[in-house]
Amino acid sequence: MNRNYNPKEYISNKERKFTKEMINDTLKYQKQYGFKLGENNSAHNNEADAFRHTYMQSILAKRFTPYVSREVSKHHEEKGNRNGQDPREANMDMWNNQQGQQIYNEIRREYPNFDKLSEQQQKDIIAGKVVKRMREGKLITGLEDLRKFQEQTPQLPFTPTRGVGGVDNNGRPLGFAADIDTGQLAQQLGLQSFNMEIPEQLQSQQKQSGLFGYTNPLTGSNHIYTREEIGAMSSDEFAKHEKEIDAQTRAFSGTMPTNGDLQREAITNGGVVYVNSYTRSDGTKVKGYYRSC
Repeated sequence: MNRNYNPKEYISNKERKFTKEMINDTLKYQKQYGFKLGENNSAHNNEADAFRHTYMQSILAKRFTPYVSREVSKHHEEKGNRNGQDPREANMDMWNNQQGQQIYNEIRREYPNFDKLSEQQQKDIIAGKVVKRMREGKLITGLEDLRKFQEQTPQLPFTPTRGVGGVDNNGRPLGFAADIDTGQLAQQLGLQSFNMEIPEQLQSQQKQSGLFGYTNPLTGSNHIYTREEIGAMSSDEFAKHEKEIDAQTRAFSGTMPTNGDLQREAITNGGVVYVNSYTRSDGTKVKGYYRSC
């Protein structure tokens, strides 16, 4: 990750080059798969638009993690809304953006050596997945579609053998649940899980916390960063902790937990605790944060 990278400035700083790349890729794959373009080869509120948004988000997730791709997409749509964008268009884009983020997580589970493939091979796999979802009706390809976007936290694409995942009561690897407010916490204590098989010897870990004993692969720290904590950082703070944050993101296979995720983890499994803010003996103020036990 670029040391001076700021997620919310990505589109404004790189928009022209990246947009050209995505348009060229969309036209290339349109010729290959035959999805619909608009008049004058336009990709706006049609199948080509749906492909471009979904494909673009998978590419961003590959290059900068799904968390960053989601922040980029949210920033882009918020800008469009301020400029009077049709709410149906924003809904369509956000829906397809999320599909793209999910496709990347799906690819990470299916292709363990994905990073070792050439960029063109990676793009071909992503494009094929996008078109498959389009043909299955999972993308929104026009403003007449009445389905409403609801933000979800992508499930983690790791297996328990990595020592981070843990398993649920059915012996399946755990992911992070979607965001909820604290008023709903008592009614939503469970975590989402993957429907995949795990080795028999892992069944005994069913009640063990997925984050118990976690340490950052780069620093060895048990500090666990959340979206909210990162979002509140200044540019200098982000630059200072960027490598550690990136190492955690890779350990969690491209996802970033929320405060709500770790609140539930603390209540249900006891694998994490919240450290209240405090002042060190030298006068340095330390903000509150979550850490593993």
